[in-house]
Amino acid sequence: MVDIERVVTLDELMDRVPEQLVRDAESHREEEETRKQSSEDSMSKEPSKARRIRDYVDNHPESRNKDVVEALGSYGVTAADVANVKSQQKRKEGKVKKTSTTKAKAASTASADPSSTTALTNSGPTINWRELDAGVAFVKAAGSIQRAQHLLIIIEQIKAC
Repeated sequence: MVDIERVVTLDELMDRVPEQLVRDAESHREEEETRKQSSEDSMSKEPSKARRIRDYVDNHPESRNKDVVEALGSYGVTAADVANVKSQQKRKEGKVKKTSTTKAKAASTASADPSSTTALTNSGPTINWRELDAGVAFVKAAGSIQRAQHLLIIIEQIKAC
């Protein structure tokens, strides 16, 4: 059971707290909110070091790291910053190039060797029962479809040499 005489309302608690403490807490909260708001505003107005470096490199593609540091040194840009940004850009470009070359290689392989296509990709049947049985036996011998696919990739690479 709740003892109603012992229940204290929020208003009663506020009356017991010295008024100066309440004012101090409110002013501290307001200062904190103002500081947080001003830091968010300053962050959104100024471009980051990385953004400045990317913009400079895009506008001056032949520039060396030293040139970028000299141009953007007033913003606190160091040679390490420039190297990091350039390496990240190369990684991003490398991933894009790698996927596009892989797709192109797969397309050229498929068009170069029509016997490697199955009935699913070709309009007519190209695999007979004997080949299908041999394929099933190959997958069983390899242990799994993934392992068989891996072995076929290795065989293709050996043939290409």
